[in-house]
Formats: sequence, C-alpha cells, structure tokens
Amino acid sequence: MANKNQLIRYLSIDEMLRNRQKNFPTKAAIIAVIQERTDKEYSASSLEKDLRAMRDGFFAPIEFNNVERGYFYGTKNKGKDKKITYELDLEYRFLSISLSKNDVFALNLAESVLQGFKDVGILSGFSDAVDKVMDAVEIRKQLGNDQKKNAIVQLSTPTYTKGRELLSDLVRAINEGKQVNFIYHKFANQANLSAENQPKNQAEKQENDLLRVAHPYLLKEFKGRWYMIAYTDARKTIQTFGLDRISDLLISQKSAIPPEKHNFSPENYYENCFGVTRKADERIEKIILSFNTFRGNYIKTQPLHHTQQELVNNDQEYRISLDLMINFDLIMEILSYGDDVKVLEPIRLVDEMKNTLQKTLNRYSITN
Repeated sequence: MANKNQLIRYLSIDEMLRNRQKNFPTKAAIIAVIQERTDKEYSASSLEKDLRAMRDGFFAPIEFNNVERGYFYGTKNKGKDKKITYELDLEYRFLSISLSKNDVFALNLAESVLQGFKDVGILSGFSDAVDKVMDAVEIRKQLGNDQKKNAIVQLSTPTYTKGRELLSDLVRAINEGKQVNFIYHKFANQANLSAENQPKNQAEKQENDLLRVAHPYLLKEFKGRWYMIAYTDARKTIQTFGLDRISDLLISQKSAIPPEKHNFSPENYYENCFGVTRKADERIEKIILSFNTFRGNYIKTQPLHHTQQELVNNDQEYRISLDLMINFDLIMEILSYGDDVKVLEPIRLVDEMKNTLQKTLNRYSITN
C-alpha cells in the first residue's frame, strides 16, 4: 500500500495529467511540483518508478507525447505508415471507488443545495472541490445523463442577496478575533416603529449611515439574507446587522472583545428566538397558537421551532405551544398564515396581532 509521500506524488502526477489548461506536463515540471509538495529531493528515476507503479498498480494509461514532450493519459498508436498518433483518455479516474446509488444520490443532492451559494466569496472554490470529489468517485459516469438528474431533483435555489460577498471577510475577522469598521444603512421605517423601538436620543437618530465599529461574533442566515451579530461600543450591547445594509467594510487590526466577556454564546443566543431580531434582555414567553386542521397538518410535519409542543390535535383544531421571545420575525411568520391561525396567549401578543391586523384593514379602507 502506498505511504503518505507516495500518495502525494501519485495524486500530484494525476492532477497534472488531467489539467486541461496545461496539457502534457514535462518531466521537469512534474519533478518541480512534487519536490515542492513533499519538500524532498525527487529525481527523474524516481518519477519513472512512480509512473510504472501507477501503470501496474492502478492501471493508469500514462504515455509520453514525443511531439509535445510531455506526459498524458491516453494511448499511443502506430499506423501502417509508421506514423504515430496520440489519443487522450478523458474517462480515466485515479483511485476511483465504487458508490451505491444512495451514495451517489446523497452527494448529488448536496451538490444541488450548495450550488446556490457558489457565488459567495468564501465558497468560490466550491465548484472545483465538487469536481474533485466527483472525479474521485466517478459520479459523472454512474449518473450518466446529467440532464435527467437535474429534472428529477429540483430545489428552491436562493437568489443572490446583496452582502453575501462580505461573508469571507467577516468569517476571517471572527476567526482571527478582529474588530470591523463599516457604514450601515437601516431599513427601519421610523413612522411605523413602536414607542419602545423609537430612537432614544438625537445621537441614535443620526446614527444611520455613520461609521460603525463592531466586535463580530456570529453570522446567521434567515430567509435568504445574512446577518452579523456583534457587540458595539456605541450602544454597549449586542446588535444585529443585515449584510445587505453594510458597505465599506474593513477588518481592523484591533482585537475584538471576546464574546464571553459579554456573556455571549453563539450556540445559545438564538435558542429561544425565531428569526434574527432579538434584544439582549428580551424574556422568553409561552406562546399558544391555534391552527385550523388544514394548516395544522403542515405545522405538524414541519414544526415552527424546536420548542414546539403539541397541545390539541382533533377535528376542530391543531394547537401548539412555543417557548420563544416575541419579536418582529415571529409576528411576521404568524401573520403569514392569515386566518388559518389564532394567537391564544400571551395577551400582549394577542394585542399586537390585533393592532397589526387593524392597521392592515385601515390601509384598505383609505380611498385615494
């Protein structure tokens, strides 16, 4: 069995022989790459031994093209006129393994999901990585017709959202424990803000579009949008920033305050929260929702939250409880079910729903 250095050499040779951008790598080029990757001396005779081992042990169709003066996967043929022709083998896969149909389907499904994020900077190498995996396991060969595969598995592909290009830099800032500087533009409609959410002073009113300094701790995706959760010196609290509202992002050389200094736990921060909007001091409440039986079937098979508990399940209603903080995202989710749902508890959420629905009715009663 090949040891670690042998495997590195074999894989390096395989990679160079299958590189369509640089066909027919020379002996000198292969030796240089292997010496760099293994940090060991590597001679021409060692290369010949490796090529022979790959041919004999892995059935690699390695040949030398005398015209191009380089190696390739394929065949060398001599015609009746003694003229030599070369034919590339594009099907050979080094170290190929056999997969079950379920294995192939699982990998294919994962690829379909991740394809929606391949334009994100941090995942820019995704396509190449998937190609390498697919090469190694011969998925293309086993799947056969890719068009058929695409037709029978179709997922909701997220559209591009402004701000995704910042993910790579923000991940790096969090991993390296650095502060970030940026300009932030709020979407909040001041006229529709509740009294408790109104800016508390003139400084807060003027805060929009000013330079922010933050200590980033967490990145969270919700309904196709990405958010940064960070501590800010200006507010001296944890805040949530939509990446689509951030511009002029710079990673500072200053170290960020560790999250534990603010009792912030990325794993637990959203434990009892639906969506991304929450206040650091928000309390958890018992929320009781009553759905009609039709909508209840959907809620039963796809729970709203991991705290969901079934209370009533009969021919009249499907009632559940949730242990959550009451926030904007939760209210919007409940409203999305229209008259299929009724809030039973707590009273303040019942009142919030009534007020919101009344404002909606008022908009329809206004004549232009």
